[in-house]
Amino acid sequence: MKSVSIFNLSVCFAVAMAAFPGCYQTPEIDSQPEQAPKIVVDAKSEYKVASASADPVIFSISSNTPWQIENDAEDWCTVSPGASATSSLTADITVTVEDNPESQPRTATLTVTADGVEDPVLVKIAQNAMSKLEISNVSGEIPQNGGDVTFTVLSDQDWKIVSSAAWLTFRPDHGTGSANAVNVTAHADATSNMRSATVRVENFDGDFRTLTITQSGSVTLKFGEYDETARTFGYQGETRTFHVEASMLWKVSCTDPDVVIKPNSGTGSGDIEVTVPYSKYISDKTYNITLESDDESISMEPQTLTIKQDSFGYTALGEGSAIEGNTLTSTGANALIRTNDKFKYGTFEWTFSNVNLDGGFFCIDNTNDGITLRIRFGGTGNSGENFLYGEGSLQIGDRKVFFGADSGYDNGYNAKSTFTPSITVNELRTLKLEILPDELDNPASGQNQTKRLSRKIWVNGDLVLDNSETKTVGTNDGVGGDIWQAGSSHQGLEYQFGISGGATGSMTIESFKYTSND
Repeated sequence: MKSVSIFNLSVCFAVAMAAFPGCYQTPEIDSQPEQAPKIVVDAKSEYKVASASADPVIFSISSNTPWQIENDAEDWCTVSPGASATSSLTADITVTVEDNPESQPRTATLTVTADGVEDPVLVKIAQNAMSKLEISNVSGEIPQNGGDVTFTVLSDQDWKIVSSAAWLTFRPDHGTGSANAVNVTAHADATSNMRSATVRVENFDGDFRTLTITQSGSVTLKFGEYDETARTFGYQGETRTFHVEASMLWKVSCTDPDVVIKPNSGTGSGDIEVTVPYSKYISDKTYNITLESDDESISMEPQTLTIKQDSFGYTALGEGSAIEGNTLTSTGANALIRTNDKFKYGTFEWTFSNVNLDGGFFCIDNTNDGITLRIRFGGTGNSGENFLYGEGSLQIGDRKVFFGADSGYDNGYNAKSTFTPSITVNELRTLKLEILPDELDNPASGQNQTKRLSRKIWVNGDLVLDNSETKTVGTNDGVGGDIWQAGSSHQGLEYQFGISGGATGSMTIESFKYTSND
């Protein structure tokens, strides 16, 4: 019988452990002691913010234990986030404040506490009172050979002067908040050219006032003086004359190609004619006309004449709806624009952007003296049906004239033509409607109606409806009577269009254009 040595047993045991490492586990030894609760708030003890349009205050919190923020001014100060999330104990904190409408400053105290941490961290948000900033007593013009003009600044906050004109210097160019006005002197050295600069005085809150300082010179380039009435054009378009005072070659321009200027260049003083076409905007529109030197040897600051044109229509908004610029917003009611003028034959074109409606549709809906014209496009459900609809009749002398399809009987004047684009209302970018007069092939018996209306619709440039070739009455296919044929005193229809059908959302109507075919 063989004996087994202790050495051999040790080797066998070691080999077995190498072959089956999972069969034996050494106990874990935690050499890291448990950390004490800790929080680090990367914030100043106090932040000063403006009374209006204040920038947000941002700081960070890092912690190994849950934390929360108490805010004693929640009515005007908002903190986000206000507590640690379960997935992370580190966060960037954003503090926003509303404008202070009061003449007294106010303070919010944020108290940051953390579980297991004894001492809280306090952060104060100090907001200024509603600011006061006034400029007054501006004196004259700096002479050509150099000199000064003065004005006063009254501000209850620290203020400074900002000017892009290096040829102007100011004494003083800044100051502290005070109940007393400060006299400021603006100085310029001698010059050969007339020049002007816009000077901005702003305070800590970012509130500002501007004034223009001019220095006379032997060279002149400027527009005449015109008040707002003289610079406001009517919606139907017109031509107005403005004076240019100059002692050099000059040129005028406008970035909008719709504005035509004649002449657009000249020598010396003279007049220019500015023509603005029929308005295509649903809100008042401003244009800037720039006058500048066309003589390379003379450096002059460009001059600007701002003109305004009234919009072509007026708002007929539903409750809760609004218009800002060229954007209509609806909260579930109609948001419509109505034209000032009534239109007969012609081409009507709309351009859109940023259409974002959750339902409803874009609609043109007109009712005038018993005559109705309607285009409905887009939406969901039943309102998703796209159609052109005409209805109504007029008595002209001894005959009845129909706007819809004329079947030869008094009750047969409705017309409805449907179309099916492959896009939704939110993809609507252009819509075009053409209404033209045409002769009927077979006038209705006893009605003395010899004309009808030819109608076409384009959506995003694609022709989606055309009944111009249908000249037989009584088919209810969209062949409409001509309400403006000889003997009719009808002046046409207003166009009322926009968001309809209970939609919530907005759309921007970039332009509306009418081309007459009378």
